[in-house]
Amino acid sequence: MNFEKEGIVSVWYSTTDYASIPDSYFEEDEQGLDQWARNFQISSYNPENMETNGCETGLLSVRKIIAPCSWSYSYGEAVIKKIDKLGNQQISWLILMFDFEYRAKKTHIFEDQYVHFVGCFPYDMDAGNLE
Repeated sequence: MNFEKEGIVSVWYSTTDYASIPDSYFEEDEQGLDQWARNFQISSYNPENMETNGCETGLLSVRKIIAPCSWSYSYGEAVIKKIDKLGNQQISWLILMFDFEYRAKKTHIFEDQYVHFVGCFPYDMDAGNLE
């Protein structure tokens, strides 16, 4: 499925130590897709629009992980509230896909063994970050 949509950031988070996830989860196949993309039925994406942030081991507050991310001032508070509503105040890392509107209601896939889909949020390229 093609989920490209300008001005939207799709967000996933994990509570699994980044260091404990097998390298195979991040290895690309012949189409340039990794296990994460295949698990969420994402058939293509622009890797230049992807940003990740987190800690190698352990957990940190969502704010500490999202604050340095690009343009987080425009969407960070909403992401923090949504992850809290999902039951987590601390996470290990985030995946952000800019200009991308993942539609879990169409795929019926909200999580895999390592990451949980948070939602889609408008972002503003003129915004700073939460730091």
